[in-house]
Amino acid sequence: MNLFSGILNGLGEIWAHKLRSFLTMLCVLLGVMSMVVTTGFVEGMFASWSTSLEEGGGVEKITGMPKALSTRQQPFRALSPGFTLEDEEALRRLLPDLAHVSPELDANVTFQRRGKRHTGRLQGVRNDIFAINRYDLSDGRVFSDLDMADRSEVVVLGTRVVDELFEKDEPVVGAWIEVDGRPMRVIGVLKHYESYYQDFNVLRWKNQIAFVPITTMLHKLKPGASLSWMNMKASHLSQVGELVDSATNILGHRHRGLGDFEVKTNDEQLASFARTKASFYFFAAGIAGISLLVSGIGIMNLMLASINERVREIGIRKALGATGRNIFSQFVAEAVALSLLGGVLGVGVAVGVILGLGAALPPGLAPVLAPSAFVVGFTFSVVVGILAGIYPAMQASKLDPIDALRYE
Repeated sequence: MNLFSGILNGLGEIWAHKLRSFLTMLCVLLGVMSMVVTTGFVEGMFASWSTSLEEGGGVEKITGMPKALSTRQQPFRALSPGFTLEDEEALRRLLPDLAHVSPELDANVTFQRRGKRHTGRLQGVRNDIFAINRYDLSDGRVFSDLDMADRSEVVVLGTRVVDELFEKDEPVVGAWIEVDGRPMRVIGVLKHYESYYQDFNVLRWKNQIAFVPITTMLHKLKPGASLSWMNMKASHLSQVGELVDSATNILGHRHRGLGDFEVKTNDEQLASFARTKASFYFFAAGIAGISLLVSGIGIMNLMLASINERVREIGIRKALGATGRNIFSQFVAEAVALSLLGGVLGVGVAVGVILGLGAALPPGLAPVLAPSAFVVGFTFSVVVGILAGIYPAMQASKLDPIDALRYE
């Protein structure tokens, strides 16, 4: 008897004992559904976090940042110039594998226009920052080489700043605003960014920002200030580790060997994200595993009950030439058929539950459809069916045909 005929017999047994089979399949259904839905909740919960990481530069981003000197180096702090534009030049010249480099000077400033005021964050940057942190424009342009060379008083605004200073549908590009009392012309507007976790837009920081040329910031808005960051981005992920070491050596030489800086990547955030996500998956798998264990016990009980009801049938088949292997294959196939059907129904119900919750719950709390969860859930249902069917199938295959034929 082959696997196909065994599955057909299994479907026949399911139809012959509808209520008992339904209750058993319900266990499989609930196990698969719980696995898929809980996985969907985990994916949905971390989707906005993952988006925020990617929109902040992703794993290819490398950041140089100031660091407090150790007690031993404090007396020599005047030897280091801190982050400067010469650092940027050295990094560009000596590290050809860097795709982008942008120095950055941050400041909280007051934006004004026609009696409207808004206090927000202004950054002096190179154009590379738009590629490093994945900013796109909805209107206008970025800074030209002439803007950088002439220290032009031009600005690119985020949508939050635009909303605070301009009326709806009012032209923005080409308008003049004041930044800390200094007139500046708007040359570009960033696109609006949204990715919600509950009611919180995790990308709102991209809407609240404004940019000016780094030369304008250093010479006109914040003369004499030290750079806040040195943003870099590798051409390829495989180069990140080597570039971190090289950038550290270059900056260490330029900073006279003082440890007043550190070079970091997003790997630490990514590792923390992966650990937290794995913990949630472990918890979700535990819940689903209990349900699938219950379903396996249910299938095993059904198969044992089925064997007791079909002892004479097994005896007749053995008397007609069926081997123990044939009987074993038949009952395993029946268990697989039972779990397969329960698994298919579980996946279908899970899709419905996820779509329903997605429409009812706010973003960030709603589960998402994760194809891998369907594959894992369905595979687990088949494995449970096989494991739950092995013991009853072995019992059936070992029955003595003479004793089986005498069984009442």
